[in-house]
Amino acid sequence: MFDYALRISGFSVSAHRDGFVALRSIEQQLPDVIVVDLDLPQVSGIDVVQEIVSHAETRAIPIIVVTGTNWHPPEGVFRTLRKPIASDVLIAVVERALCHVTEQAGADAAHRPTEQ
Repeated sequence: MFDYALRISGFSVSAHRDGFVALRSIEQQLPDVIVVDLDLPQVSGIDVVQEIVSHAETRAIPIIVVTGTNWHPPEGVFRTLRKPIASDVLIAVVERALCHVTEQAGADAAHRPTEQ
């Protein structure tokens, strides 16, 4: 359902039903935002999140966690959404996450020393 809603809203989506496959995909092509359900086969969504935030190459990617349980997210999770979630809510949060990435990139560029 989320895959479809994001696609019709103009987002490019790479959807995976398995945490292991999702991690492999992230290694091959860094996404701008990650939406992950905690209930995944093979490698759980919790393990996916922990793996993403533990690596320098991926820790800056905003992670949106979708869950039906009470869960305390680790540092690095952009937002946790409790099921059931309306598609428009997910889309709005993804848009905010993308704005966050853009703002962060601008702030990082502003703090880089200039070459002389």
